[in-house]
Amino acid sequence: MSHSEIVDKIIEQLRIQDKNGGYFHQEPYKSDFFRLFVEAAEEGDGLRADRLWSLVGERAPELFNGNTWPLLLDAWPEWDYAWSYVRWRRASLL
Repeated sequence: MSHSEIVDKIIEQLRIQDKNGGYFHQEPYKSDFFRLFVEAAEEGDGLRADRLWSLVGERAPELFNGNTWPLLLDAWPEWDYAWSYVRWRRASLL
């Protein structure tokens, strides 16, 4: 899946979460977003938080006012850091 398609799915998830409520850190919400993060990380160069912010801002800026966006934007670079560390660690063990 391309980064563009992943961002579309993230926007869809943000809309669902903001409309239906529920807390970001409860399941299945967080794992739904994490699955999209994993797909983005596996798609070439990854999808950094600043790029995600730009793409969501271009396509659905109203989501910035929602409850879920700030939590996702906080989690995304943490996941990116952990994912990069694991990849680096695996490579150094080989």
